[in-house]
Amino acid sequence: MTFAVVSVHSPKPEHRQAVLDSMQRYSRVARDQAGLEWTGVVDDASGRLVGIALWDSERSAAAARPALMAEIGEDPFATWDERPIDGLRGLIL
Repeated sequence: MTFAVVSVHSPKPEHRQAVLDSMQRYSRVARDQAGLEWTGVVDDASGRLVGIALWDSERSAAAARPALMAEIGEDPFATWDERPIDGLRGLIL
């Protein structure tokens, strides 16, 4: 089964590009990690940016986390986003 990691951002207009750049950096690093099946960013019509990473297992997603957080863990999302990031993690049924 595929394990999904989804992050929904609501960027402030003046920080939209910074959030998008961060999400794209996450995707670039994720593509170098074992077990990644697909990753990308959806530009929602409401202005939200939705990051999606699909992994072959929860274990692969967890193993990739240190490299991913090394890339984006210090990004100031509390400043960039209007609301806290809404995250979803789980198996695709």
